[in-house]
Amino acid sequence: MDKSGEKCKSAALRYVAAAIKTEGQVRDYLARKGFAAEEIDEAVSMLREYDYVNDARYCRDYYMLACSKGRGRRRIEQELAQKKISRQLIRESLDELLSADNPDYEELVAQTLTEKERAMELGRKLLRERRLDGKPVDRAFCGRVARRLSAMGYGGDIIYSVIGMVLEEGGKRDEGE
Repeated sequence: MDKSGEKCKSAALRYVAAAIKTEGQVRDYLARKGFAAEEIDEAVSMLREYDYVNDARYCRDYYMLACSKGRGRRRIEQELAQKKISRQLIRESLDELLSADNPDYEELVAQTLTEKERAMELGRKLLRERRLDGKPVDRAFCGRVARRLSAMGYGGDIIYSVIGMVLEEGGKRDEGE
């Protein structure tokens, strides 16, 4: 192997040593450094061989992290795509992770809650904050909750469920005062 190929592999190793990266991120980094496509392919192949780059594992780990931050699946998929992972691999990895056939599925759900539970938790938090401010639960507030949930990556069916809960719980509280 020539000297440039070794430099490329060295640069790739330094890049992934700093933080976990996707294959696409490594390719982009090496291309920005001016390495040839053939050298980049060899470097990425070496990283895959030693399991320093594994996009399926990255998807699963990123899903767990993003769930802990309250994000919905749609947003998580968008963020993974921005990290240069193919949409097909993202869907396959997350479907496999969230499958009831996954032996760790029960533990996973216990750690991350379901998508609907995470959205309900966020809705209740916003409702508590609204009550602390002494403001009523009105259409404008429901719209704000819906926009926040949408921005967090939750789908319409989940958003409608949360809005229903907010109206029900918010209405009970407002009637009781």
